Formats: sequence, structure tokens, C-alpha cells
Amino acid sequence: MWKDPLWLLWMLPALAATALAAWTAGRRRRRLNALLGTPATLGRLIPEQAASRRSLKTALQISALALIFVALAGPQWGIELVASKSRTRQILIAVDTSLSMSAQDVSPSRLEAAKRDLALLLDELSGNRIGLMTFSGEPAVICPMTLDMDALRQAADSLSPDMLPVPGTAMGPAITQAAQILQQYPGVKSLVILSDGGDHKSDPLAAAKAAAPLGIRIYAIGFGTMEGAPIPLKDSSGNLTGYKKDDKGNTVITRLHEDVLSALASATGGTYYRANADQSEVSAVAQQILKTTQAQSVSSSTDRYRNHFQWPLALAFVLLLAGFLIPETGDIWGKAKNAEKLFLVFLLLLPGIGARAATTEGDLRAGNKLYQQQSYLNALDDYSAAAAKSPHDIRPVFNSGDALFRLEDLDEARKAFEALIDSNASPKVRSAASYNLGDVDFAAGDYKAAVGDFRKAVVLDPEDPDARYNLAVALRALKHPPPKKKNQKQNQRGAGNKNQHNNAPKPQSGGSGQKNQQPKPSPRNQISPQDAKRIMQAVAEREKPMANKFKNQAKERTPSGEDW
Repeated sequence: MWKDPLWLLWMLPALAATALAAWTAGRRRRRLNALLGTPATLGRLIPEQAASRRSLKTALQISALALIFVALAGPQWGIELVASKSRTRQILIAVDTSLSMSAQDVSPSRLEAAKRDLALLLDELSGNRIGLMTFSGEPAVICPMTLDMDALRQAADSLSPDMLPVPGTAMGPAITQAAQILQQYPGVKSLVILSDGGDHKSDPLAAAKAAAPLGIRIYAIGFGTMEGAPIPLKDSSGNLTGYKKDDKGNTVITRLHEDVLSALASATGGTYYRANADQSEVSAVAQQILKTTQAQSVSSSTDRYRNHFQWPLALAFVLLLAGFLIPETGDIWGKAKNAEKLFLVFLLLLPGIGARAATTEGDLRAGNKLYQQQSYLNALDDYSAAAAKSPHDIRPVFNSGDALFRLEDLDEARKAFEALIDSNASPKVRSAASYNLGDVDFAAGDYKAAVGDFRKAVVLDPEDPDARYNLAVALRALKHPPPKKKNQKQNQRGAGNKNQHNNAPKPQSGGSGQKNQQPKPSPRNQISPQDAKRIMQAVAEREKPMANKFKNQAKERTPSGEDW
């Protein structure tokens, strides 16, 4: 791999011109020698080794020139993760998808009006980092913080009433989770809440007051009317079947709670607006947010090849120095004593040229070699050494998680992969970490958590067929849990542990942390690809698959109290 391979093409005519110049100089020298005297006379004046040494010096100079062109072409190998920084605003939008948002006192419904406002808000705030979450009885992030407007719009289109498994409305946990997401960014952050303000399960004002010291401002847009409206119930075909009733059999009338939304905004220095038909509230919110100061933060992480131009450049310097030290006549080592200091300086500088490659990369290669030999505990030591030398390199963390998983230390492996998922790594790296975390949870028997992990892996990398396959396996295991083995040992760390987890990816050799896609999931619950396809088709009937979309698994609900 070359950064600028055009220099290799320029090298050929440059070397040809240099060789021609050396040949021309030699020809002129021979002509001058012929004018000075006979060959026998010149042989007594000029030592025989002069010609051969002159040819050697010319060869060294031509080789050094070739290496300089190779360095200019920029040889590249190995992968490094590079974080790019930019100045943006950090905005998280939380949309209420509880059953009360189906009320039609706002045409065509509160949620549809909120989705219209959301689409316009994304247009107004384009160019800033935005995340999207939804909440009812519990919150869920359906699109992480991103600059990708297309991904946000796709996630916004997926919003539907009652899309989360826990019914009711609880803004408090949503505000708390939003604060946890936003607090990792510097400066002023904005949380936009699109809701009717109803809350039957939490204390949203206390959560808002806790978020205010973190630099988070809440901007709320209320949907609905003070008079309220009943909550329509529809079947799977969208036909009206009746209206929501409470435990006493009375029709539920849901109203806009402006006092709650206004209090949330005031507690954090934000503003509350009521939704209007002309959507003027969207422009007002956008103007308020755009007045806040932009903060510098990591905007993305990209993988790129490592540049290694220093190696051919260093070798070129060695060849030029060698040519300088070789005299045309006399004792080479005797004549070279005056250049010893120069050579010593070069020897002192040379180890620093590739110090990092000789440390972190060497430890990673040694660890991967031990891993392939199933010496996981020793491999873990090398990964830990690499992590200590390069704290910001994600590869030692990722590979350590793999080694810990092989050692059946599931708790520590889980911590490693969770740290990668919460990092600013690229989506593919976080997808690989989510995939492996799903393997960890599956091995631990937590099939519900494994379903969530594999879902997130599919969201971050929709083109990964193995993640979808594992999701189908986990869904089946959740519905029909396999029998647990007696005396099953977990969390063991021993060098002789040979237990093979067939769903554990292998570490990458110098890569960016992507998983090995073979073999398939755990043999304790193997299914055929045909069965997996049928399961995925059944899942697709309940939810629309798309990039950057993350929904919790749907489950049957039993009415309990105010579940709207």
C-alpha cells in the first residue's frame, strides 16, 4: 500500500538519469587518463582499488536515491485509529412514543405532529451532532450521537406509538439517560423533548435539576390540547377497535401538561413551546439552540494505514553515510576515524525512528501469536503491555476481551467490550464489540441481553450477516432456553483452559478490532440457516429493519395502572 505511488514512476527516469550521468563521468575520466599517460604509468600512480571503490560508491548513491523515492511514495501497512475533532453543538432529541401520543386532538395525531416537527428540526440543526431517543415507560436510544443526517431521518421515520415494550410514560429516566449521554461532551448541551407532558411513573423535574449542572438545557415542545382527547386503540391492520379505558372501565382522556414541560425547561435554563399548525415552534427552538456556543470534540474515528516512510529514508541515510566513509584509496577504517562521531549520532537516532512500531505493534503481534497457540493467559499479558504503552489504542482492549472470553472470565470480557461500545470508535468497531458482547452474554445464559447486543451490532453494521444470524439464534434461545449444564464453570482464568466457545471471534493482527466471522454461534443452540431466516422474517414482521435503528425486543404487555 502506497500513499502516493506516482513517485515510484518518477523513480525510474531519475535512476536512469543518474546511471547515465555516472557512466558519462566515467567515460570522461578514462579519456582524461589517456591524455595524462599510458595505462602502465597511471597504474603506478593510482591504486588498483580506486576504480572498484568508485563504482561501489556510485552504486550506494544510486541505491540511496531509489530509497528516497520509495520514502516519498509513502509505504503504508498496519492500521491505526485516528480521531478527528471539530466544533459542533451537541443535541439529543427525545420523542414520547407512549400510547397517549396516539390521541388525535392534534391532527392527524400527537405523534405524527411530533414527527413532522422532528423532521423540520433536523433540517434546521443540520451540521451539528444530534442523537435520537424515544421513551414511554422506559427510554431507548434509536440513533446515537452522529453528524449523519440520513441516519437520523431513517430513525425518525421508524417512530410509532407504543413501540417500546414497557407501557406508560416516564420522562425522568429518559432525562437521566440523556444526561449520561450528553455529559461526555464539553460545553453547553441541548435536550429537546417532544411530548404531551404526561408522566405517571417518575419525577422528571428532579431529573432535570440533576442535569442542569452538567450544562444541559432542556427545550420542550408540547403536543395536545388542554381539553384533551381519548386514546384510540387499533388492531394490527390499523382499524379502530375502541378507546383506551382505565381500571374502572371509564374512557381515558389524555391532556397536554404544559406545567410539567415548562417546569423542566425552566429548571435548566431552556424554553417551552406549544406545538402550532405552522410549526413556528421549531424555528424558535432551533434559534435558541444555535445561539449556544459550539464546543470542540471528537467528531468521528476513522481507520487509516500507518505511514512507514521513515524506514527507507533511514536506510538511504545509511547508504549515503557509507558512501561518504569509503575512500577511493588507502585503508577504509583508518580513513573513516574522523566520521565516527557522525555515525555514532546516527546510531543513537535510529532506534527512535520506529520506537512505537517496536513496542505496541510488537506486543500485539506477540499476543496474537500466543492467542493462535491457545495460550490465552500469556497473550493477555502482551495485550496488557501494549495497552500500557498506547492507552488510546483500542486494539489491545478489543483483543484482551477476546482472550478473557476464551479464559471464561466473562465479567472482565464484558467490561472490555462495553468500554469499546461506549467509546468514540468507528461504527464497525463498535458493531464488532457489540457482537462479541452478545457472545459473552449468550455464554453467560443472559439471552435477553444477548438479543439487545446483537440488535445493536446489526444497527451499527446492517451489512453484517453473522450479526443477524446470531440475533436469530439469541431470539430462539430467549423463547426456548436450552437446558443448563450441571457444574458449568465460568470466570476461570487458567493457562490450560482449552474450552472452545464457537461463537467467539478471534483477535485481529494489527487490525482495527473487527471480529472474525467464523465459526457461527454457540453449539448449545445451533439452528440451520433456513430456520434462522424464518426467525428473522418473523422479527421483520414486528419491526422495520434499517440502518442506525435500535429497538428493544417487543413482548406481551399486561395492563397495570396508568399505562398510557
